[in-house]
Amino acid sequence: MQISKKVVTLFLVPALLLSTQAYAQQARVVDAVTLQLALADKTATEKSQRELVLQVLDRSDAREMAARLGLSVEQAGSAVATLSGAELNTLAQHAAAVDASPLAGGASTVVISLTTLLLIIIIIILLAS
Repeated sequence: MQISKKVVTLFLVPALLLSTQAYAQQARVVDAVTLQLALADKTATEKSQRELVLQVLDRSDAREMAARLGLSVEQAGSAVATLSGAELNTLAQHAAAVDASPLAGGASTVVISLTTLLLIIIIIILLAS
């Protein structure tokens, strides 16, 4: 019995020592530089999306419509500053549609897009409160 314990210990201890975390670590899927570049790109994209939404909110027709809906443009701007990810992306898409639409002949499109944009911001403000 004593010999079998020694034999098991002789084989088991080296096996356990070789399976430590140092040997079990896997190589990183993405290196640090690539990760930093991806994060910087995401940050830059979100910054440009926020600027686009704020630019549309600063337009006179957006201010007038916000006033009719009882929304403070400053409060909407503060809400935009807290957004990220899918919410910000959706809002930026609506803002891009508003910004790209010409006022002459496409006024109904601008009003609908602007209304959608402001309603999304109102909902975000209400959910944040």
